[in-house]
Amino acid sequence: MKLNKAWLLSLVIVFFVYASTEKCKASVPTYQYEDRTCNRCPPGQYMKIHCTKDHDTLCAPCLAYHYTQFWNYLKKCQYCNNFCKRNQYIKHDCNATHNRVCECNDGYFWKYEFCVKQKECLPGSGVKTTGTPYTDTVCVKCPRGFFSSVSSTTAQCKRQTNCTELGLKLDILGTAWHDNLCSPCQPHDSREGISECEEALFNFVARQKIGQRKVFTLGKMLLNMTKTNMLKTWNDKQEQQQIRLLLEKWKMHQTESVTAEAFVKILRAAKFNKIAKKVAKKFLKSRFSAMQENCAGSVN
Repeated sequence: MKLNKAWLLSLVIVFFVYASTEKCKASVPTYQYEDRTCNRCPPGQYMKIHCTKDHDTLCAPCLAYHYTQFWNYLKKCQYCNNFCKRNQYIKHDCNATHNRVCECNDGYFWKYEFCVKQKECLPGSGVKTTGTPYTDTVCVKCPRGFFSSVSSTTAQCKRQTNCTELGLKLDILGTAWHDNLCSPCQPHDSREGISECEEALFNFVARQKIGQRKVFTLGKMLLNMTKTNMLKTWNDKQEQQQIRLLLEKWKMHQTESVTAEAFVKILRAAKFNKIAKKVAKKFLKSRFSAMQENCAGSVN
């Protein structure tokens, strides 16, 4: 009785081993060669010698910088020929089973065989969909009650500050490109030494229609920069960004906060009389009438 049990157990083991072996054989892809069915070589190897009636396919591992990604009967491995280009980094390096994988650096996306810089959403618009290594940034205009005062590939529109809730008085009504300005102006959201009031002032000027020649004039007056130096600094920046960059650099040289009154005088000195009037009207309010009288004789 014990002998029968041991025999049955051995039979079961043999059956499972046989079934597992047959299953493994069935899972190996094959190919036809001279009326014979040969096993393919696994990823990371290539076919060195075809199978014969006496032996199975002889496979060999790929050399360095070569690979095979799939089951195959290739006579040699493929060379890792994918080289990362400008503004790319190696996401996965070359190995025996895969070619090198490159991906665009942060702030860039793949387009027309190149990594192109992601679009920046300008002040007045925010990011609706953040860009990926394969898609560009999607911008959307800030809706009523929201604003964005920066050029960014990541910043979304923010809700306007409620001055009343802070126990403050609304001084300047916000727009899509700057926050409500409470009186007194609060520096709690200052960026790189630039207060909210200065941010709004600079953005307002940057959004005006200023020809390239006048932008050069402003740069020379504020920073004594030459046209060549300004062009080198700006690169491919849009006109609004160029003006913002000038004003921010100028602000870094100031020892005190920039007031609307002082800035209007600077604009008038640079012969930006129309823009000076607009700045006075928006930021000086009741003082605008007096400013109008002073500017009445100016030549636009």
